[in-house]
Amino acid sequence: MIELKTKEEIEKLRYSNRIVAEILQFLKEETKPGMTGVDIDEIARKECERRGVKPAFLGLYGFPAAVCVSINEEIVHGVPKKNRVLKEGDIVSLDFGVVVDGWYGDAAISFVLGDRISDRKKRLLEGVEKALMAGIEKCVPGNNVKDIAAAIEGTLEAYRLAPICDYGGHGIGRKPHEEPHVSNCVANAEDVLLKPGMVLAIEPMATLGRRKNFYRKLKDGWTVVSKEKALAAHFEHSVAITEDGPDILSKLD
Repeated sequence: MIELKTKEEIEKLRYSNRIVAEILQFLKEETKPGMTGVDIDEIARKECERRGVKPAFLGLYGFPAAVCVSINEEIVHGVPKKNRVLKEGDIVSLDFGVVVDGWYGDAAISFVLGDRISDRKKRLLEGVEKALMAGIEKCVPGNNVKDIAAAIEGTLEAYRLAPICDYGGHGIGRKPHEEPHVSNCVANAEDVLLKPGMVLAIEPMATLGRRKNFYRKLKDGWTVVSKEKALAAHFEHSVAITEDGPDILSKLD
């Protein structure tokens, strides 16, 4: 069942997502070569404690950290590791959420450490972020979840990127994951009409590899990596569908 949110409830979700956006920006600024995923996770936990909010992912379905830290060929759900030291040129993807008064926020960013960024890495990050925005543009009443998937998949392929289809977005509200599932590929997208009051986390992810949906899960049971060891990126926003169009809740002004 898809739960439609009132305007008042959307404002509560905006507050949670604003905190997510602020902490993600802080984590990006604080992440430096020589650090580890565990260092990033510690900063995220401290920021949650300082703000009096609960990290949404810590313990969720058994996940052992407050933030997913995925590096280079790691696509999504990266468990922070103390034995993998970040270096200049690494792609870092951070997926993070909080819960405030029972309402969840969720967003993700990817970035390259340092100033020297290859054209391939630029294409990867730009393509996935453009796919996110293309999917968000389709978040209008009367459209379908399939329209979101088509916009995301089409943009990724235009950038010569390999989409990850089995993982994707979802509804969000009083639970971190609600119906519907929002696929990044048309073939397995749900046939769901978009209505005002729906709030969706849109989250494209892709690699520089040659094969779509070509991944495996590490022994930690969480970290999803490219089978080709291809570089990956992941972006996400939580978006409210309104009569006036998409309202991005997890953005900074």
